[in-house]
Parts: sequence; C-alpha cells; structure tokens
Amino acid sequence: MNFERGIDPKKQMRIGKTVFEYLKEHLVCDPMNNPLDGTNSGKDARDSDIRVWINPNNQFSFNAAWCSVQDLWDWMDGKGIMVKGDTPEEKKKYWDYAVFEKEGGFGSSRWLIRHTWRWFDKFVTDFNPYNFGFGGMDAQIAKPLVIKNVKTKDFLENRKRQEEIIIAMYAPFVNEIVKDMECREWDFIRNECEKDFYGIKRTLYCFGIGYMGACNTPEEICNLSWVQDIVLGKAQYLYFKKIGMQLPDFEWLVSRTEEENKIKI
Repeated sequence: MNFERGIDPKKQMRIGKTVFEYLKEHLVCDPMNNPLDGTNSGKDARDSDIRVWINPNNQFSFNAAWCSVQDLWDWMDGKGIMVKGDTPEEKKKYWDYAVFEKEGGFGSSRWLIRHTWRWFDKFVTDFNPYNFGFGGMDAQIAKPLVIKNVKTKDFLENRKRQEEIIIAMYAPFVNEIVKDMECREWDFIRNECEKDFYGIKRTLYCFGIGYMGACNTPEEICNLSWVQDIVLGKAQYLYFKKIGMQLPDFEWLVSRTEEENKIKI
C-alpha cells in the first residue's frame, strides 16, 4: 500500500491501538475523566470524527477542552489546544513544566518548587545554629536569636518580627537538606525533617510567633502549618541546579500565574 508521506498509518487505518489507548499509557497527558464516558458512551473509539471532552489532572499546564482525534495526538506531542500558552514558545514552557513534574523520584513533590518559588529570595538568614561558643557538654550557640516583642500595636511590625524569627528557625535546613540529597533518599530526608519541623512549629506557636492555619492556605510565612513547604521546595530547586538539571522557566511560569490571577480579581 502507498501511504501519504509523513502520516503515521496507524493513525489513519483501523489497525493497532487507538489514540485513547495511547493516551491512557501517556505519563504526562493524564485526563481525570474517561473520554469515552458520558456523551461518547458506546461510540466507536476509532471514529475519526469523534470529539471528546478532556479534563486534565494537570490544571496548571493544560486546558480543559473538547478535542478531536488530532487534538489528542497534538496534546501528546506537547502542542495544540490542550497545552496552555498563546504562542509555541509559551506552550513549550508549560509543556516542559508538565514533563518535569511527572519525572520520577522525590515522592511526587516537585510541584513544591513552583508553589513556593516567590518566597525563595526572602527565605534567607544570617542566623547560624551551628556556631558554638563553648565546647563539651555545655555547648551553646555563640549568637542566639533575640526574640523581639511581637505583640505591639503595629500589626505590620509584628508580622515582620515574626517572619524574621520563623525564617531564622527554618532557613538553615535548606542547605542541610541539599547536602543530604547527595547521598540519601528524598522520602527519608523529608520524613526526618518533618519531625524536626513539628517541634519547631509547636515551640514557635507557644511563644506567640506565627499561627496554625491550613496546610495549604494561606500561603504566607507566618502560617506555621505551611511554611515548611518553602524549605522543601527551595532545597529541591537548589539541588537540581547543583547537579546541572535542565529546569523549567519557573520565573516566567510564576509571574505569568500572578498576572492571570490579577486579571481574574
């Protein structure tokens, strides 16, 4: 048989797997719904004119849309109507992030980098909890933290003082985790750190520093139930940079998201 040059015969003939079977096996393009349920229930999966509603699990990089068979092939190639972005260059940025998030390891927690990115520059401290002034059994930190009054009449000053203490307590873990990642498994490191974070969280709370919000909102440093995500996200990011991994354009992705959120408001 003669096939049109550049056209995959499996996509044109009733042989081999259908586009829906390829989609089911795809690691990145993952619908949360079954495309052949609902209005398409009972229809021929090989019908070239079929249109299906796709609601992707990854709502950050992908759109929800009615798709033709070609749209589904395009999606699996990282282009077309399913991939967010107004230009091919923007679509590639969203696709690169989707691939990055799905790559193996790190307990499916790579999303932490994007979610905590905008706090990375602020999350630094001069406090050194490893600088001991005396040796032996009576070792103490050479320059301990000074906790200022956080119950003044100035709300913004109170928040600033609380953030300084919280950052000083958590930020030193970042470089420690990066170093551990060179020789230890991520899940083990994270579980171990979260035990330490729990003790820090309860101690700060008892001193009237920070508060216990939900684990995912509001996303602010004074939320002691959430702030540890910044530590884990920044540590992952610095480790990936250290080993020379090619990373998504987080700066563009985060700024684009903030712009879209402002438009919605």
